[in-house]
Amino acid sequence: MSQNEWVDTQPNFDALIDDLLAADRIAVDTEFHRERSYRPQLALVQIALGKRVVLIDPTTVDVSSLAAVLRAEVLVVMHACAQDIEILVQECGEIPSQLFDTQVAAGFLGMSTPSLGVLSERLCGVRLAKGNRMANWFERPLRSSQRRYAADDVAYLLALHDELRSRLEARGRWRWALDECELWRRPPAPPPDPAQAWMRIKGARQLRGSQRAVAYRVAAWRERTASERDLPVRFVLSDMALLSIAQRGPRTVAELSGLRGVDGGQMRSGIGERIVAEVHRGLDMAPGDIPAGVLAVGPNVDAALQPAVPLVAAWVDEVARSEGLDRSLLATRSDIAALLAGNGDSRLASGWRAAVVGDGIRSLLAGQAALAFDLDGGLKLEPRVPQQT
Repeated sequence: MSQNEWVDTQPNFDALIDDLLAADRIAVDTEFHRERSYRPQLALVQIALGKRVVLIDPTTVDVSSLAAVLRAEVLVVMHACAQDIEILVQECGEIPSQLFDTQVAAGFLGMSTPSLGVLSERLCGVRLAKGNRMANWFERPLRSSQRRYAADDVAYLLALHDELRSRLEARGRWRWALDECELWRRPPAPPPDPAQAWMRIKGARQLRGSQRAVAYRVAAWRERTASERDLPVRFVLSDMALLSIAQRGPRTVAELSGLRGVDGGQMRSGIGERIVAEVHRGLDMAPGDIPAGVLAVGPNVDAALQPAVPLVAAWVDEVARSEGLDRSLLATRSDIAALLAGNGDSRLASGWRAAVVGDGIRSLLAGQAALAFDLDGGLKLEPRVPQQT
């Protein structure tokens, strides 16, 4: 689809807002860059309503007016919405009051996280424009090929919504998809906690004593500095440099500049002095002064049940294949372990997942069912006949 409207003045954008508020549903996508910034930088907003496709220039209009549309009873159709939700919250402070994600819904037809191109071709017979995914979206004016690529990101989402609804209703899974899309109406994760930044560095958890303390202090400083200057953390200090600093504990700028991974040019303008100051603070810390943080801990499955996790996972794979469901959408290993551990908050404990596999797993735990191999070598769940005493 090559026809699209370009909106780069506030009056035209305000008029568009009125049209959006009158719509029952719209399709939304964004283009942004974050390669050279701490936070994503919005470069373009694409919206489809009816047969109109509108490209909005956020560098010349205040896109925060979209908040009124997001709060309204307007269904917002997206594809792989997570990063777009992050942008909308950042720019508008709102999450769509009604959301439908075509990628999520496609999982209920057995498609494993399909791209928009794959989904459009498979369900609508439309081949989308290619070749501009890595384009500079801040370029002005955008080339016609860029505009077509951007327009295609929303032009067929409403048609996909219709097609997915038809197919999912035919299989009795429409409500499942709506419930799953509702779960994506959640605020994005908060900004990284500087106090936990050291734990995200590969190899840092193997550090001990003063080395860990130095990593903790320098990583927290790096995170705060990156946020304040709106730079990727690697632009402030690379992970390699940070590990070198933690392991060697340089006490002077001269010692710091000679370490592997440290860019001598970055040490100017007082940066080197600040890093050395954090090193000294780390060396002065007692071991108990480092926040323990929240480590990712898996469900506490009883030792006797741990061998059941891979067996149940194999059965879940069979169910996913036979039911035409995306395996990762149905259940992860963590989901299975959580239910086996008796976690009532497990995704498998309620809703459509409970009906498909959760109740079956509970029947296994209660001794009311057993897993057996069928003639084709697959696993199946069978009722278990109680033994007579």
